[in-house]
Amino acid sequence: MNKTEFLIGRSGLDLLDDFYPDDLPNEWRFDYYSTLFKALALKIDTEEDLEQIFTELEDSDEVFELVISIDQTQLLDATQLASKLKPIHQYQSQFILFCELDEQLNAEIMAVLNGYQLCFQSDKKFKFDLNTKLIANKHLYFNQLPILYTSNVWDEKQIRDFLQDISLINTKTVLICKHAESETLNKIRIIAEILGF
Repeated sequence: MNKTEFLIGRSGLDLLDDFYPDDLPNEWRFDYYSTLFKALALKIDTEEDLEQIFTELEDSDEVFELVISIDQTQLLDATQLASKLKPIHQYQSQFILFCELDEQLNAEIMAVLNGYQLCFQSDKKFKFDLNTKLIANKHLYFNQLPILYTSNVWDEKQIRDFLQDISLINTKTVLICKHAESETLNKIRIIAEILGF
């Protein structure tokens, strides 16, 4: 039987809780962050230097999952989507493209996304030629790793209950806690270890 392994991270590098040393240059934030946390979500139009991050990931032997999130409105036009993906296309093996959906994607959009590692999350059930899991009342559609993206802020009991619920996914899972600061991420990581995940 497989065991769930959580790769825990947040959305964006802008932690506000004195996580980074005061004298740390901005361009070193990803390196510092990735020594403690194993996942990070960045918007496709982030101001972070994605090329530098991809280079650091390529040079590292550490397990780390970079999630590039895209808004559903950016998945409406295939030509615009291809243009949006062009700057990162050559790095497609180094990230998972993620989107929260509330409607089915058409075949033209899915053709543009062919070859990318994908994960979609939705409250609705859709038909995709992808792996499917229903976890914590969310439908996950993915071809490599599932990503569970949440903006909830929990206390310790809620974290424990949530981790036990999503451990049923039974595979390596990326857990992105959108607004979490480093203290919360550490708490989630410690509880996951205590629970044996």
